[in-house]
Amino acid sequence: MAVSVSLKKLAEILGLAPSTVSRALKGHPDISRATQERVRALAQELHYKPSALALSLRNKRSNSIAMLVPFLGNYFYACAVSSVIRSAYSSGYKVIVFENGEDYEQEVKICQFLQKSGIDGLVVAPARTTNDLDHFVKLEHEGIPMVFFDRIAPNLDTDRVLEDDYKGACTVVRHMIAHIALPRRYLWAQKREKGYLQALKDRHLFTDEKLIVECEDVSEVYRITRQLVLHSGVDGIFAANDAFAVHVLSVLRQMKCRVPEEVAVCGYGNEPSTEVTFPALTTVNKDGYRVGNIAAGLLIRRIGDKEEVPTVTRLLKPELIVRDSTLSVDR
Repeated sequence: MAVSVSLKKLAEILGLAPSTVSRALKGHPDISRATQERVRALAQELHYKPSALALSLRNKRSNSIAMLVPFLGNYFYACAVSSVIRSAYSSGYKVIVFENGEDYEQEVKICQFLQKSGIDGLVVAPARTTNDLDHFVKLEHEGIPMVFFDRIAPNLDTDRVLEDDYKGACTVVRHMIAHIALPRRYLWAQKREKGYLQALKDRHLFTDEKLIVECEDVSEVYRITRQLVLHSGVDGIFAANDAFAVHVLSVLRQMKCRVPEEVAVCGYGNEPSTEVTFPALTTVNKDGYRVGNIAAGLLIRRIGDKEEVPTVTRLLKPELIVRDSTLSVDR
């Protein structure tokens, strides 16, 4: 009796991504006819059959979707969760919310549970520590549609909703400014750094790699801020997030530096605390409500599609919120 291979094994043999094999078997228009024929021929030869769970999920609905975020205490993610819940409920769906705690192992366990839960779809922002995407690939194999937001899985062909981190950074840089960056292993951190460098180049400003300092945690902000102000002579600091920027303001007060007259400061995220800092913090807005609403809409549309349609990426335009920590964006 012939043993059927899995879709993952089929993909390994063909040297293709599992999502490509899946779409080829469904005759997706984005996959070339030659590739479709090659995939189908091997599938027939090796007796490939879609999983029973995947087939049942295509034909049955639980009217429930899951949402997986790194940290519910984060203002952006909390807003996104609230928006997804409102949008889903208005379309007749229940929402189950999970937190991965920025922990890869915890995320894997949650996804293993979701494989057996009978959910109709998933809205997800992966943990920072997630590099291996196999747990999401398994959900895809089971026919569970996913929408990634804020952070993406580059090798998975899913719908996505993202803030334009590159343009967000470009809107900040108007003068000699340093960048307290998140580690480059994070894709969104890379985009913000590229936007920072491009803005300097566009304005014919001096680019010095020493002015880009990676910061893993707010505990490092004190040392980095003093280093940039005392030894690099910067007149502005662009922090990768609002938490860093708020700590920069605190350090500058301790150093008796006037903000923004001597050193301007800008954050990223528009957390509620940025309105009540002294001075009020200029920041790039991340609209969790809007992101959640779009993500929920994409997922519900995907669940309802009887035929597979090409995935989409919604890239949202950033908004600079100018407050008292910068004199003006054209300083």
